[in-house]
Amino acid sequence: MLNIDGIEWLHKIGCYHTTLEREPFLILEFCRKGRISWAGGALPCNQLKVGEMLVYDAWTSGALTRSADYCGDRILFFEESVKYIQEHFAGFVLDIRTLAQKMCRPGRPFIVHTKEEVAHAFEKVENKSEKTQAEYGRLAILELLLTLKNLDTQREYACRECNLSSLQIEKIYCIRSFICENMDSHFTIEELSNKFDMPPTAMKLCFKNVFGLPVFTYARRERMKIAAKQLRECDRGILEIAGEVGYNNGSKFAHAFQDVMGMTPKEYRKKYRMTNVA
Repeated sequence: MLNIDGIEWLHKIGCYHTTLEREPFLILEFCRKGRISWAGGALPCNQLKVGEMLVYDAWTSGALTRSADYCGDRILFFEESVKYIQEHFAGFVLDIRTLAQKMCRPGRPFIVHTKEEVAHAFEKVENKSEKTQAEYGRLAILELLLTLKNLDTQREYACRECNLSSLQIEKIYCIRSFICENMDSHFTIEELSNKFDMPPTAMKLCFKNVFGLPVFTYARRERMKIAAKQLRECDRGILEIAGEVGYNNGSKFAHAFQDVMGMTPKEYRKKYRMTNVA
């Protein structure tokens, strides 16, 4: 075990090493071999696999089950860990209490899928002498905390809550970016499916699971948000603005705008430009 001023690092522990002598408010666990599962563990999103890291708290610890061949590392943060991090990592804005609140939900651990970054940090303590192991451990802890701080939690939670793979999530975010970067064009489901190599039905289901709206409904809402901004802030004609968001027909644009914004483009411009002047 590495003890780094209030931070405990349990190195290469097995499946039976589950009892916590104290109560940490944040735990990072890296799976080297085997797996960890919890309630509903038949679902892929409720299993931690080799090369992934689990973030959880003491309350959640008892809900985890490790396979017989399990081997992993566990880093535990306690109240006294806060002072150490503030003093030794002063050049970095790290609030591990806030980090724990963001990551830890009661009974629902958080999986970090960024395998290369996580594995690289944990490998720092491998094959090091007892004298230098703690020094490399400090560097690894800093790396891991910065990785968690900068993590896109919305995307990671989507992997778990929607039971989607990290690859599916990545493709869905790419589709969203592609749509938003090409607002003057309309794409069919088939075109998006072919471009991003994702079956149409799976793509539609995944997109709605992640962003809460069907593909076309989401795209229309984003188009109308852009159009509304233009109507408020510039003097260009309504038809010109319609063309910028993919509508060549004024009446279709007006109908779509009213569906999303609750009033016609002309009414919207009159109301909000008058409000701005006032």
